[in-house]
Amino acid sequence: MSPILLLTGAPGTGKTTVAALLARDAAMGLHLPGDLFFTFPAHPLSPYRPEAHAQNEAVLAALARTAAAFAAHGYDVVVEGIFGPWFLPLLARELLPAGHPVDYVVLRVPLETALRRVHAREGPAREHVVRQMHAALAELGPYAGQVVETDGRTPQEVAEEVRRRRAEGAFALGLSEAVARGAGDGGETPAAAPA
Repeated sequence: MSPILLLTGAPGTGKTTVAALLARDAAMGLHLPGDLFFTFPAHPLSPYRPEAHAQNEAVLAALARTAAAFAAHGYDVVVEGIFGPWFLPLLARELLPAGHPVDYVVLRVPLETALRRVHAREGPAREHVVRQMHAALAELGPYAGQVVETDGRTPQEVAEEVRRRRAEGAFALGLSEAVARGAGDGGETPAAAPA
């Protein structure tokens, strides 16, 4: 069965570049950018705000189902976006019926590096978003082993580490376990965000 890779991290960690490199590895590789899905609502809420929770759940459910559909057609899918552990139960519920192997990778850099990278490409307007998502992804609990540090490394070096550790099974996501972790949660979770 074709694999699905969920690649996440705060803004400025290199997700888009690394996802594109990893997707090119397979003849039928596919890079699915999550931020594109946040442009679909005609009247979108800012995904960084708590009141966007229901919108974010709908967007991420659609993203997961799209990834599963491409994987069912033989594509090796790399889904890239900001989805921390708080949304893994939702993503796992959507992906579980398809039966594809799923890996979860969190790219990480120091906050100062993330801020510098985002300022260079977009200016300072999104500084609060970088800080919010960096803090939200700081504590990963049972997913702490899914981290790849990107600071001071080329995208090619990061992609190579992801490939190597993925081949070793280091990033495998137990979908049933992820669903069980979210059972009975019911509380509000940090906002998801486009990359």
